[in-house]
Amino acid sequence: MSQAQVDQSVAGQLCHAAGQDSALGGLVDSLIEADKFSLASGEELLSLQCGDGETVLSRMVMTRQAENLEYAVIDMGLSLSASQVALNGETMVLSDAMQALAAKADAETRDFVEGYLTDLADEDFNPNLMLSLK
Repeated sequence: MSQAQVDQSVAGQLCHAAGQDSALGGLVDSLIEADKFSLASGEELLSLQCGDGETVLSRMVMTRQAENLEYAVIDMGLSLSASQVALNGETMVLSDAMQALAAKADAETRDFVEGYLTDLADEDFNPNLMLSLK
């Protein structure tokens, strides 16, 4: 899924959903079912440009959307330490991208990212970690 392959109205819907409580997973699923969106990888979804320098990932982090992040990381099988996303013209590891966003945010967002990175690295919270150990 390159930016050119995503219809602008679909991209707009995804960007909007990224900042809304629990909205991203359901929207992605319904768009895929309706053949309006083809998902190559979770990394590409998180890297999708939303305008004004924002991406789906930055919108989720800056609006502290825990369930949308869970969908993107856990349900889409991403790795904090291996998955690569685009942010500010650079490609970086997902955890580094989240920390870079937090560094420019308010204290509440920094605390959210710190707690979330800890949770996502916990195998009780993130069952994908158990699968990767086998």
